[in-house]
Amino acid sequence: MSAWITLVEMARSRIREWQAEGAQRCETEQRPWITLAFAQSLDGCLTFSQGHPSALSGEAALLLTHALRAEHRAILVGVGTVLADNPRLTVRLVSGQHPQPLVLDTRLRTPLESHILHHPTQPPWIFTATKAPADRRSALEALGARIVPLVNEPGDPIPLRLMLSYLWKHGIRSLMVEGGARVLTAFLEARLLDAVIITLAPIWIGGYHYINKLLVSPEREAPGVTLWQWEMWDRDLILWGRPRTYHI
Repeated sequence: MSAWITLVEMARSRIREWQAEGAQRCETEQRPWITLAFAQSLDGCLTFSQGHPSALSGEAALLLTHALRAEHRAILVGVGTVLADNPRLTVRLVSGQHPQPLVLDTRLRTPLESHILHHPTQPPWIFTATKAPADRRSALEALGARIVPLVNEPGDPIPLRLMLSYLWKHGIRSLMVEGGARVLTAFLEARLLDAVIITLAPIWIGGYHYINKLLVSPEREAPGVTLWQWEMWDRDLILWGRPRTYHI
């Protein structure tokens, strides 16, 4: 891993610069800076099959993931990722503080034994529904989780702008979105991103695509990015982009 230290420091410096450049925009919109960061195969898949984790990228790209986590105040996943991967959402391979773990979970399905409920420094914030099971809420809160109802019915989609406003009001100025598929698609659908960092693994897997359909039409332009940088990290291609509509 030592061979990648220079690239890691360049990556961390770049994301810090981008966050500083976008600070005024985020202040105006009262929301955190948003980075979408994920790995995919050549055919646009996150995993071999839904609900089953797949290690697509190599060790160097994993180092980058931890470096990016260290440069964000919070990190967000959907409950599907928690159920499939049981992620820690911590910073382990580089120096830096752990981001605040966030979960979208309107049915409160987060297992009580999940790594994020035994986080070394910060219990998760779980965005859910008012009518989510009361016994699950009590059990999760007993383990330190902050339960934040943002919708009424379990299964209703979390309103992202309302969630982002909540984060801003509670001091979260930068957010890294790691997945899974529904969460990434929701942010793209809402055009809510300031940067995207995609690890492109050089394989085809014919698996689970993270995007199946977006609301795109002749009247509504497809979400896109301007590629600012691309780098080879061992066998993986890292793509750095910013929204085409983003102006600094």
